[in-house]
Amino acid sequence: MRQPFDALIIGGGHNGLVAAAYLARAGLSVCVVERSEVVGGAAVSEQPWPGWRVSAASYVVSLLHPTIIADLDLPAHGYHAYLKNPSSFTATLDGPSLLLSRDREATEREIAAFSAADVRGYAELEATLCRLAGEISDSLLDEEPRFDRLSTEAQRVFLGSAADFVERYVETPILAAAVATDGIVGTFLGPRDAGTGYVLAHHYAGRALGPQGAWGYVRGGMGSISAALASVARTHGAVLRTAAEVTAITINAEGRACGVVLQDGEEIDAGVVLSNADPVTTFTRLLPPQALEPGFRERVAAWRCESPVMKVNLALGELPRFSCRPYGPDAGHYNATIHIADSIDYIQRAYTEAAAGLPSSEPMLEMFLQTPSDPSLAPPGKHLLSVFAQYYPYARKDGEWTAAARQAAADAILATIGRYAPNVPNAVEAVQIFTPVDLESRFGLPRGHIFHGELLPGQIFEDRFSVRTPVPGLYLCGSGTHPGGCVSGCPGWRGAHAVLKDWALLPRR
Repeated sequence: MRQPFDALIIGGGHNGLVAAAYLARAGLSVCVVERSEVVGGAAVSEQPWPGWRVSAASYVVSLLHPTIIADLDLPAHGYHAYLKNPSSFTATLDGPSLLLSRDREATEREIAAFSAADVRGYAELEATLCRLAGEISDSLLDEEPRFDRLSTEAQRVFLGSAADFVERYVETPILAAAVATDGIVGTFLGPRDAGTGYVLAHHYAGRALGPQGAWGYVRGGMGSISAALASVARTHGAVLRTAAEVTAITINAEGRACGVVLQDGEEIDAGVVLSNADPVTTFTRLLPPQALEPGFRERVAAWRCESPVMKVNLALGELPRFSCRPYGPDAGHYNATIHIADSIDYIQRAYTEAAAGLPSSEPMLEMFLQTPSDPSLAPPGKHLLSVFAQYYPYARKDGEWTAAARQAAADAILATIGRYAPNVPNAVEAVQIFTPVDLESRFGLPRGHIFHGELLPGQIFEDRFSVRTPVPGLYLCGSGTHPGGCVSGCPGWRGAHAVLKDWALLPRR
């Protein structure tokens, strides 16, 4: 007779590992089954080329919850994050560029070069945005999150557009774009569309680095987070199995989830099952249709989940030389988020093309160079440029994402970068490409969506899926639950704590 585990977790992404660590620490026998050869999901550091260590998908940290960092003592297991400063650099083809940092006086000088009025406006914008985002921060570990518990001001801003909010405070197009970009990251809408106000605030909700909304890098790349979580889980006795793809969740005669079936036919029994997979995969691919009521299946079918994202990692033989900003290995702009999008209208045009089913001819690019602050990620003198690009529809009206189409898109992104930093195209030594289809096949992101579904009104707070599902014994612990995407660990924490709260009601063996 097979010995069942207390808890079995489908998917070894960072949320699944958080759930495993908490459940194992509480004394439950835990097994994590992960389809890939390594755990971590999209939070992985890998070596696609000799001597390089690449954060293949996710690339920066902010929302990893301080409670999780402290509870699991992640620094003792190798986690080390450091502040990204300056915070934002927007490149231009002609005219002055914009560099925003935590040096208040330096930032004021940068903004004043465009508009003296915007110096005060930007300060008010930041203060208001951080205050409203703090309301999201306070809800991240809520057992029953409710949108109507937010302040009236927060609800109004979150239901509106990122552009409306930002332009209320500043008039300079390049400054407005530098802030509003966070309102469309991972989202198939433009910054002038309703609901992107919430996406903007979501990206200011993190406190992992201390200050509200600050972002940073993880020493050794994002896989260091997953490695630390895996270490904690194993320390408490959890079993982590890789190359173990789940094809079905087992339902017993009483209608209760009681284990899984792997691709090779192996069955694993468990008292409870937690799915770190996205809701569509969990409810439509892993469960038999009769396990769910028709109304719930309709809700799953209506889940908005279409990626606008393409990720390209470039191994460079030298630092980019941006025409708009002096070159030098110690130049501060290399440590910032590098934007190519000099106005909100630029971003909205890029979205409009993708909404018609075509890749953006002038994409919004958000780029990161971690190697100046962590040279261990590349061979001596080399640099890794991580490019997050929008908009690239999962379903193209001009055909599928063939090998030629993905290469053409990557070439177009590289050509766009080359207009701002002319040396980059000739400095490329290797390229890693992830189209929306690649993000789905490689990392299990539904239709390539980095958040497991849009983070927009109608799919946030209580309108996201509950960690407790309609199937007894089955829980969710992935980004399809509150608070959604970004590397936060909160869905894993919430899933694990729901199990621990319910455990006294579960049958003991």
